[in-house]
Amino acid sequence: MRIAFRLGVAAAVALATAPAWAEPSALIKCDGYGRRQTPGEQVGRGLVILGTLGLFGSAEADQPSARKAGAEAIAACTEALTDSRTTGNPVRRAEVLLMRAIRNYEMGKLDAAWADTEAAKGVELTPLVRARFDQNIGASATFVQAIIRLTQGKQDEAEALAMQAAKARPWGVVIAEDAARVAALSPAISTDERAVLDRLNRIAPNVRRAGVLEAAGDWAGASADLAQVIAGLSKPGVIVLARHAAVMALAGDTAGAETLLARVAQEIDELAVKANGTTADARTAEQQVSRADELVQLAKAQVALNKGQTDAAKDLLAGRTRWLAIPAIAATVISNAQAKVPGAAAGIDPAKLRADATKVARDAMVEKGVLNNLVQIVPRWEDADVAGDFGKDMGPASKLMRPKPVRDGAVTLITHVRRAAADTAFEAALVAAARDAAARKADRFAVMLHFGLPRTGREGVVHTGHFIEYVLPGDKLFEAQANRAITVAEVERALGADYSAPLPGARR
Repeated sequence: MRIAFRLGVAAAVALATAPAWAEPSALIKCDGYGRRQTPGEQVGRGLVILGTLGLFGSAEADQPSARKAGAEAIAACTEALTDSRTTGNPVRRAEVLLMRAIRNYEMGKLDAAWADTEAAKGVELTPLVRARFDQNIGASATFVQAIIRLTQGKQDEAEALAMQAAKARPWGVVIAEDAARVAALSPAISTDERAVLDRLNRIAPNVRRAGVLEAAGDWAGASADLAQVIAGLSKPGVIVLARHAAVMALAGDTAGAETLLARVAQEIDELAVKANGTTADARTAEQQVSRADELVQLAKAQVALNKGQTDAAKDLLAGRTRWLAIPAIAATVISNAQAKVPGAAAGIDPAKLRADATKVARDAMVEKGVLNNLVQIVPRWEDADVAGDFGKDMGPASKLMRPKPVRDGAVTLITHVRRAAADTAFEAALVAAARDAAARKADRFAVMLHFGLPRTGREGVVHTGHFIEYVLPGDKLFEAQANRAITVAEVERALGADYSAPLPGARR
């Protein structure tokens, strides 16, 4: 009898674990993931918000590698919509609809893709869940709509939708960066685009906004941005320095450009020595020298034009049939030369340089390459307790997320290794920096460097490690960054409640 009982138990265990090697379900074939959160996890965490979502259907191991594509994926997603794991869970249903929208887009079925995004955004949710949903799945569905309109050649509608998606999470970066790419396809900078660029420049500064200003012909603005980026780097590379020299020349700052060119020339000479050899470092140095040399050549040509030395400008631009430098810079310098010197840069059409650059950027947003972004990276649902867990990590009893001085004390660094959706990781780092500033009697801080270690997961792009460097008023680097400062009050007002450790026994 005992043997029979044990055999029965063994058989039951085998049946329970069978999905591990059985044919994946339609749900797994659709997007690679099973149901959301087991009942045990839900009860253990006591999350009221997740209790509103419902948990139905059998557990099944996530298998992103089993995800289908194209018509097979559409069929799998359609079948998955009848699965109790989606019929009983509106958030899970929305994720499946979003994936089917992406696959319909992949197959060129744009009307069907649009209908699926509308259905995904329209699932019935309680107000508490809706507020979170609109920041991730809802925003992603709107961004997919932006890509659909872009594919249809409707740039204005695409940009409006992209900006709408970016606004859904005001302190997020993921959708905002993609939205900025859509908007950048048009040289005009709208009020909404400017707001998104300014936001990204405060949260995660780099040369992104400078590039948009270059394309719009705002050379003074681009020069100021590049100067600020360079001021925040411990050792600026030769490419960004050469780029700044060219932009300074285009902005009419001839003396500043010449001073910077002298510095760049020495640094390129030193880097060129490292380019000798066959190692990976040597190849990298060679590429940097080549790219910097082009920008230096363009900068010198514009300096010559500024000084009225038209023959020198013509000579500097002669002999090239192709320019690999930033198209906005190359096209403008060449156009300026051609307007003043007959025969300058013969065979080069500045308008074509710009048009080709726009086409390449647009193709990257609408052709097959965009699928990886839409399938794996755009935000999905994230469990409600992740932000609170970060709050615990910031608490006085925790040894995690402790600020420490770096760069010889010039800036402060906070790191964290908690796995989280990328936007959550960005927000948590900002809250931690704000609380450190407050603890040090400062009312603001400026981000110098902000990035994470990305991978893909159920939440879209996730970070498994994250770094933020910042300065406070009184730090030697702060004055140059003061116009980008973020106040402690605005961070706490927007994010403080979410990124606080829950009180003992409290239900979130």
